[in-house]
Amino acid sequence: MYPNGGSGVLLLSLLTAFQISTEGRGPPLCKPGFTEDVYYAAISGGVTEGQPLFNVRFLDCGKNRRLRFEISDPVDFRIEADGPVYAIKVFQISTNGSTHLMVKAQDVDSQEQWQTEVKLSSKTGVSQQDGPATPQQIPEILFPRQQQANGGGFLKRMKRDWVIPPINVPENSRGPFPQELVRIRSDHDKSRSLRYSVTGPGADQPPTGIFIINPISGEVSVTKPLDREQISNFHLRAHAVDLNGNQVENPIDIVINVIDMNDNRPEFIHQIWNGTVPEGSKPGTFVMTVTSMDKDDPKTANGMLRYKILSQNPDSPASNMFTINNQTGGIITVAAGLDREKVPQYTLIIQATDMEGNPMYGLSNTATAVIKVTDINDNPPEFTADTFTGQVPENKVGVTVANLAVTDKDQPNTPAWNAVYKITGGDPTGRFSIPTDPTTNEGLVTVVKPIDYETSRTFVLTVVAENEASLARGIHLPRQSTATVSIKVIDVNESPYFEPNPKMMKIEEGQPAESVLNTFTAQDPDRFMTQTIRYSKLSDPANWLRIDPANGQISTIAMLDRESPYVKNNYYNATFLATDNGVPPASGTGTLQIVLLDLNDNAPHVFPPDVEVCEKPEPNAINITAVDHDLNPNAGPFAFELALRPPDIRKNWTITRLSGT
Repeated sequence: MYPNGGSGVLLLSLLTAFQISTEGRGPPLCKPGFTEDVYYAAISGGVTEGQPLFNVRFLDCGKNRRLRFEISDPVDFRIEADGPVYAIKVFQISTNGSTHLMVKAQDVDSQEQWQTEVKLSSKTGVSQQDGPATPQQIPEILFPRQQQANGGGFLKRMKRDWVIPPINVPENSRGPFPQELVRIRSDHDKSRSLRYSVTGPGADQPPTGIFIINPISGEVSVTKPLDREQISNFHLRAHAVDLNGNQVENPIDIVINVIDMNDNRPEFIHQIWNGTVPEGSKPGTFVMTVTSMDKDDPKTANGMLRYKILSQNPDSPASNMFTINNQTGGIITVAAGLDREKVPQYTLIIQATDMEGNPMYGLSNTATAVIKVTDINDNPPEFTADTFTGQVPENKVGVTVANLAVTDKDQPNTPAWNAVYKITGGDPTGRFSIPTDPTTNEGLVTVVKPIDYETSRTFVLTVVAENEASLARGIHLPRQSTATVSIKVIDVNESPYFEPNPKMMKIEEGQPAESVLNTFTAQDPDRFMTQTIRYSKLSDPANWLRIDPANGQISTIAMLDRESPYVKNNYYNATFLATDNGVPPASGTGTLQIVLLDLNDNAPHVFPPDVEVCEKPEPNAINITAVDHDLNPNAGPFAFELALRPPDIRKNWTITRLSGT
């Protein structure tokens, strides 16, 4: 055992219990496979559960293969990925007995296979000349022994693979340092002086100086505390040379494992975890998963975490609304009664403890889980009153006549809260609509078609309100609310109107002044108001007409002429105004279209009126046309003749008819 009683002493003492040797020839060329065809392992005493027994070495030749090891007796022995073999259960090897095992290695990628044989016996290969290790002694590792060669006078080195189980050193040792771990010794030191050394990372390679060796005694020591979380194992090689520096022994491999201590608390990945769960969720509903990490060895209790809920706030409607899977950190609901309208959010304090949750020996840490209860549509909208009232002036469009208020306990501005209003009765002609105010969620009763007071003085609408989202299953409440909206129509002074408008009449042109043409009157739509209508002229381009202010009779103040420039296509338009005496007064316009029938009241005239004709070089002719402003038959065809002056005009001139004009 180690001095000072280190925790790795009992593990290291196993090294004194066995040795492995093989027989063969000199080192071959690099060929992938086990270093030996047969390994020999000698074990002293009984074997305990989990005891390291031997290690088989595989020569990879630098190809970094991915290997899978198998052993022929998986019931009693366990082989790890890098070749060490451990006992699974307690067993005893008799003094004269032996056990044969087959070990196979397979390339995971190429499926290529290799195998070797291991022979276990009860003989010891570790030096016991000084007896078993005492508290003042440390274990010894011997280089492979030599044997006499066939009666010759020289010693022949037998090819043997000396496989050393890992040396286990606990991390964070308090020393004192340097602390001796193991002694390396060659049986040649009995006949000559040797010098021992170790190489590899941790010795002569970075990080250097962690392990040192007494070159004379071969004692390997560690110089300072080790930290498994920085380096979990070291691979060293032990060498033995004579005083001239000549290699006496083939180097042997020494693996030093740093044994984990519980020196790291669990650390949550996040200090605050946010999750959601719908209200009304059944027990067993998954909410979220919290995760904690521990730098200690996860294969030992030091890194095995367990979770628990320390507190819940608020503790309504029960103090245990949630539970947590103590191994995975998954949080689920455990009780019914989640109601966002009562408790919108829960805060849980979560604890993670290593040592498999042992509160006495484990280290703990905490984090906060904030769980928001999300809304479902479990509350329909409800009108704040059974009846709403409003009023609107007749003929107004686009005005809001009433605001319908509802209450909804669900989360505002969500489909479960947003209200939709529908008119189910009292509006057969579709004069109203009810859009929703996005801010207040109120229904805005709006006029979309004009309303005539003289036709409808009141409306009584039946309105329902429901949510955009359907009511959640299992909610035994009406999905909508109903209210009545009474709307009063206000009578306003409406403008008089002419009927028909425009009004057309036909008369012959030439009507003299003071002739009565027609009566052009307007009607007042306000049947429930006693009002008087007065008439006036609004537009009379030629100033031919007047209208009686009281009765709307139209007469002429000048002769009507179809050929006037104010007449377009035989039509003369005049506009008149009808004004009532309401408060305030209202007025309407009407247009009188007069179609003037043509009379033969215009003589034709010659065009052009003057023309010159040259006699030379020979007599010439000219065309003469006649124009008449009247219409057919009061215009062409025309008759042409030469004037009688001078008397002899017809001797030198003639006129020939070409057409009616």
